[in-house]
Amino acid sequence: MALNLKLDSNRILHKQFEGSKPGYNAMQVDAFLDTVISDYEMMESYVETSESKIDELTKLNEILNKKLSKVEADLAMMSEKLKNISDNENASLNNLDLLKRISNLEAALYKLGVDPNTI
Repeated sequence: MALNLKLDSNRILHKQFEGSKPGYNAMQVDAFLDTVISDYEMMESYVETSESKIDELTKLNEILNKKLSKVEADLAMMSEKLKNISDNENASLNNLDLLKRISNLEAALYKLGVDPNTI
């Protein structure tokens, strides 16, 4: 929300009213004070809206930080569990080679007429 204030501290400080016989022109002073009040009301509204948004974002930030902590803990746990798997890349390749070899031997036994499941 962009502020659209009609006054700033410099304009208020240097505001000059035209004098009339008994003093300042009451209508000019009232109009000026109405502008000041309008600006203050707008500023109060802006501050309330900003504080509300800050509270909302603070709560969201807390929720997301809790989720992040949980995800980081899960990642650490999974990394620990999977650490041994990455160390055994050669073992998994060796197991694949052994499975292929067993399959070839079973195929050879079937060609000879022997059922490998009965051995």
